[in-house]
Amino acid sequence: MQDYKEIVKGRIVDRSAGKPVQGAEVEVWDKDMLIDDYLGTATTDQDGRFDVEFIWAEFKDSPFEDRPDIFLRVRNPATGKSTKSRVFQELTGKLSDDDSEEVMDLGDIQVD
Repeated sequence: MQDYKEIVKGRIVDRSAGKPVQGAEVEVWDKDMLIDDYLGTATTDQDGRFDVEFIWAEFKDSPFEDRPDIFLRVRNPATGKSTKSRVFQELTGKLSDDDSEEVMDLGDIQVD
């Protein structure tokens, strides 16, 4: 498999207010059986949006692992609370026209 760029993106939304969370720290992880792989961190913009880029080699640590199983750890600066998302298993996304990158959009992620 080529070492194209992976991009995980989404929007962080406050669970109770339903509004975007600006300034949230979002960590992206790949869930593994023994040790999870840290893939990067981003801070949300004024619309609660984030994106984290990484390459295939940063999560592929087993011949049995084809796709990353993504989960997030999000710290909401408004509440001081941290939330761990569900695991998005065997996530695939949209390839760019030249197949140099793949974008995986998680959509809205609710946090406390």
